[in-house]
Amino acid sequence: MTSFEWDTRCADVELGRLREGFTTYDHANFSRVLLENFARTQVYVHVITGSLKGSGVADVQRATNRRFQAEIRYGGTSTGVKNPVRYAPAEMFSGAPIAYVQQRSLETYGPRAAGDHNFMRPTQFIDDELIGPVSSFISRGRRTRHPERGV
Repeated sequence: MTSFEWDTRCADVELGRLREGFTTYDHANFSRVLLENFARTQVYVHVITGSLKGSGVADVQRATNRRFQAEIRYGGTSTGVKNPVRYAPAEMFSGAPIAYVQQRSLETYGPRAAGDHNFMRPTQFIDDELIGPVSSFISRGRRTRHPERGV
């Protein structure tokens, strides 16, 4: 016969920790994933004048203990020749020839079709990459000291 016993004495401690929400450590992990993805988009951007690449922004819009909201966007103010950049969406779906693609991007995200300037393609796996930081937040309680046993 098999029996199971659940130790729920510290459930309130763990629920309290989860209720307190994200810490600075969690925000740093989420930001790391955001910045890694932004760096990949920068490699993938079609560069002629540098305006489109210069308009790229990785922006944390809201970071509280309950929510982390961020975005990567292109267009608007730029350090390049064309300022502001109004053509980011058109460039992303354009059929113009590709000027430069770094080899690592080709290996990681596959070859581009002729005229493919989809500089946001490297972000297609961002949800999978965020699983690690979210899992870290949820499972961190396993290392919490048990108040009754000291373990």
